[in-house]
Amino acid sequence: MKRANKRKITAYAWALLILLGAALSSQASVAGKIELNDLKAFDGQPVILKKDKMTHLIFQDIWSSYEGQGEEARVAALPKAFIVNSQQIWVQPGINVTDAQLAEFQGYFPQVEPLVLDNGFSLMRSVGGWDLPLHVILKDGKKIFSGNGDELAKLSKAHLSSAIAMKNWLDSSLRADLMMDSAAAEKNRTKIGRKKPAKFTIAEAKSLHYHKPEKGDKAPLFTAKTMAGNTVSLIGLSYKKPLSLVFVDSLCPMPHFPSCEAKLEMLNELVATDTSREWVGIVSSYYVNEEIAQQFRDKFQLKMPLIFDSDNQIYQSYGVHASPYQIDIDREGIIHFRGSEIH
Repeated sequence: MKRANKRKITAYAWALLILLGAALSSQASVAGKIELNDLKAFDGQPVILKKDKMTHLIFQDIWSSYEGQGEEARVAALPKAFIVNSQQIWVQPGINVTDAQLAEFQGYFPQVEPLVLDNGFSLMRSVGGWDLPLHVILKDGKKIFSGNGDELAKLSKAHLSSAIAMKNWLDSSLRADLMMDSAAAEKNRTKIGRKKPAKFTIAEAKSLHYHKPEKGDKAPLFTAKTMAGNTVSLIGLSYKKPLSLVFVDSLCPMPHFPSCEAKLEMLNELVATDTSREWVGIVSSYYVNEEIAQQFRDKFQLKMPLIFDSDNQIYQSYGVHASPYQIDIDREGIIHFRGSEIH
C-alpha cells in the first residue's frame, strides 16, 4: 500500500463529543439490552451473531494498525477459553475512510474480520463509547465490559484465563447488571410511572442524531474562536459577502486524504485572489491537539482564519466526513454548494 507519510502518529484522546451523544449513552445503559440489528460488514455482507457466544466488539482505527498500534496482537493473545466462547467483531468509525481502503486493509490484516464500518458513529454511541481503541463485551445483548486495551488485559488476567474463572465472572456481572436494571426501573416508575424498556438500535441512533444539511438548506449556526483568538459567528453574521467554509485535516498528507496537498495549495491561491467572499477554515481535532494544528497551518502557510474544531461539533453539524471539503453559504445563510471540489 502506498503511504504518502510514514511518520508515526501519536494518538491523543480521541474527541468524539457529538451533540446529544451523552444522552444516548445514558439511555443505552439504562435500557439494558443493546440491539445489534441488521449488522453488516463494510462490503455489505451480513454479520450473523452467534447467540451461544459472547459478542466482543473491537473499535479501532485502521490507520493505527498500519503504524503498529492496532489491537490485533492484543486480541490474538487473549486466552483460548475466551476466544472459543466469544465472537470478535471489528468496527472502524466512519470518518475519512473508504470501502476500497478497508478492503485493502483486510488484505494486510486478514484476521480483522468481520469488519464493520460505523457510519455516523451510531454503533459506538449505542454502547456508550467515546475513545479509541475500545473493547465492548456483550452477553445476550447486555454490556458486561467496556474499556480500552489495557483494561481488557487486566480483565483477561483476572477473569478470562479459564472456563471456570470466566463463568464466575459472567455470573457476577449479570447479577450486578440485573440489580442495576431493577434499581433503574424502580427509579423510573417513581418518577414517571411504569413504561416499557426502550430498545436501542443502530438505525434509530443514526436517524435521531445525524443530519447532513444539503444544498438549499439553512446553514447550521455556530460561534467559535479562531486559532488567532478572534470570534467567528454565523449567528450575528451580516452576510455582506458569501462565505466559504473549508474543512481541513492536519494529518495531511495521508493516504485517506488523496491530493490534499495540491488542494491546499489551490486553496491558498483562492484565498489570496478571490476577495468576493469570506473564507474560514475548520480544522478537525481527530487524533491531534491544537499544537499539531498550528504546525499544520504553518507548514502549508494557510492565511485564512482557522477554527480548531476541538470537539468536532462543526464537522458533525455539517455532516462532513472528508478533507479538504468546501461548503459555500450565500448572503441569506443558505448552502448553495458542498463537495470535495475546492473552487
